[in-house]
Amino acid sequence: MRYLSLTGRPLYGIFMRNVDNLVLGQIDMRLSGGLGVRIDNRGNTSVRSRNIRIDNVFVSGAGSHAVETYGVDGLTIGTVTARNVGESGLLLNDTINATVGTVDAENAGAGTGYAAFRTANRNGRIGNSYPTNIRVGTVRARGGGRGVFCVSESGGLTIDRIDLANTGNNAVLIENCYNVNLAAQSGTVTGGGEIRLAARSEFPNNSDITVQNLTVTNSSVRESPCGINTTFRNIRLNNSTSNVCP
Repeated sequence: MRYLSLTGRPLYGIFMRNVDNLVLGQIDMRLSGGLGVRIDNRGNTSVRSRNIRIDNVFVSGAGSHAVETYGVDGLTIGTVTARNVGESGLLLNDTINATVGTVDAENAGAGTGYAAFRTANRNGRIGNSYPTNIRVGTVRARGGGRGVFCVSESGGLTIDRIDLANTGNNAVLIENCYNVNLAAQSGTVTGGGEIRLAARSEFPNNSDITVQNLTVTNSSVRESPCGINTTFRNIRLNNSTSNVCP
């Protein structure tokens, strides 16, 4: 599907289940509700949807996520642009081998725990391990809920650049995740909620988390409880505080 322009209030703008070799080109959705794009394998969870490519998608006004995947192996996304959506800009669930260029979200998930970019439900887990296989170039968030959220035994994630400002919830929340490299190249966090490393008791603690190359302004950095093999380096604090484990 090379081009699609869609308006209105669909349940899903695009809904693909148990599909292979799907290409979505230039997708433009100006909605008043519903979910933008969902690609999953929930019809037969023993087989993943495979080889999915999305070039550029713009979604505004969705009541739920702009783009969501569940049970995908092999995902390539150029840019997701989300404006005034009710939940996440891009949500990856139980998805492996993904490469994303840019997530650009404004007012995504306001008043919720969702995020401009969220990875959940063992996302990035291959077998019983978390090799780096989820790669994101840039996450930009303005307002809304969280900026970046990794949760529920997800990981294998590298985000090269972050640009987060005035989020209404945590700028970053990493909760029960493994092998995550945040801001491998550079990042800024300005205002909004704190950068938080946390853990719930029902899942194994965070491990192998690296937070680096950040300029943090009018915010804070906090780790509680202490994770396993956590690294903080090259963090510049402007009118901000840091409370992390040794």
